[in-house]
Amino acid sequence: MFSRLRWVLPVLLVFVSGQPSRCDGVVPELRVGLALHRDVVRFSGSAGLTISGPYSHGPVGSVPAGQVWEARASDESVLLVQPDGSTIGPLGLPLRLAPPEGGTTALQDITGHWDKRTTREYRGEIEIRRDGAGGLNVINIVDIESYLRGVVPSEMPAKYPLEALRAQAVAARGQALIKGGRHDAEGFDLCATQHCQVYGGATSEDPRSDQAVASTAGEVVVYNGRLADTLYSSTCGGHTANNEDYWQQQQAVPYLRGVGDFESASGGLAFPLSGEALKQYLRYAPRVNCYQSRYAKSDKIRWWLTMTRRQMQEKLAALGEFGDLLDVRVTARAESGMVRKVTVIGSRKLMPVSGGEAIRKALGLQSATFVIESYREKPEDLPVVFIIYGAGWGHQVGMCQVGAAGLAEEGWDYRRILEKYYQGCAVEKRY
Repeated sequence: MFSRLRWVLPVLLVFVSGQPSRCDGVVPELRVGLALHRDVVRFSGSAGLTISGPYSHGPVGSVPAGQVWEARASDESVLLVQPDGSTIGPLGLPLRLAPPEGGTTALQDITGHWDKRTTREYRGEIEIRRDGAGGLNVINIVDIESYLRGVVPSEMPAKYPLEALRAQAVAARGQALIKGGRHDAEGFDLCATQHCQVYGGATSEDPRSDQAVASTAGEVVVYNGRLADTLYSSTCGGHTANNEDYWQQQQAVPYLRGVGDFESASGGLAFPLSGEALKQYLRYAPRVNCYQSRYAKSDKIRWWLTMTRRQMQEKLAALGEFGDLLDVRVTARAESGMVRKVTVIGSRKLMPVSGGEAIRKALGLQSATFVIESYREKPEDLPVVFIIYGAGWGHQVGMCQVGAAGLAEEGWDYRRILEKYYQGCAVEKRY
């Protein structure tokens, strides 16, 4: 690995035997990929920057405060271009951009963040290196606590209750350590997108989420002494899901079990639901923890859509040739309500789709907890329209973020929130 993560294995499914080593009080450092395959990288520093190369004992350039410089790919090297057009180089790679202590580096043309801002500031150092195909990769080298300051408000709005933000900080810290190394082949530990975690750098920071990170520094969720894979998603809709129900290729993880997002039988709910009880649950949201209009739009708690038969056939065409679409039916469902299997009934063949992730992708849905109904003018006719209605937003495994906000409103602290969503786990300080 390229980082100094010494006590976590770079795996996605973490329920394995053994005990990772401790951090011994050292805050881990991460390498976060910010931009890939660039011909030009534009950068500045509000308090200036020092540029160093791979072999020099001193700086190869010094950027005055506020000036925007460029790094341009040139064969196996890079040229630095100053505002007046003069150049430094060609220089060897990688280059390091370092602001003065407490400062930040601003990078331009960074896309993919919810706030749509494309000039973003980052703590730590910035590394510019080759991508193996003639372009430049831009990597942020930053300690994990500074990294989390840019992750927590990107993954959970900073207006959420403080205890929910603390739960998010601990969960995000675990995700950074579990996922660290998944981009080793590209020269960094983590990306800055949903594939790892959304990281907005110093531009995304907020005093409330900063407080949540600082007050939980070094804390992670553990299961039997091992770092837990603290998955989370926006809105479960009333019940979280087992990991293997969504990701069919995974083995069951003991602490990623579906749990009701309520503390007593809400409206008589007793999972698993079936028949009319299931339909009523999916049509009309009961008073569960994530039923929070302050923190979630109503269409994230309960949603519906319609598709004509032609639209449905076009949507499912990526699955392969099955002839004319005759029907789409749910043929297996988990106790949480998540659909584990649908069968596409075509005139030429039956096409099964298994696992919540695959089903959600095939149908283009915001969750895999739904019912689907087909309507015909006559019983013997082909369907005219399909109506789908469902609950939640996201994969629904692990912590329900809006549910965490609801529990915080009820007076729960972050440890209790985490121990609810990650069954059998505890919060432990590792550095």
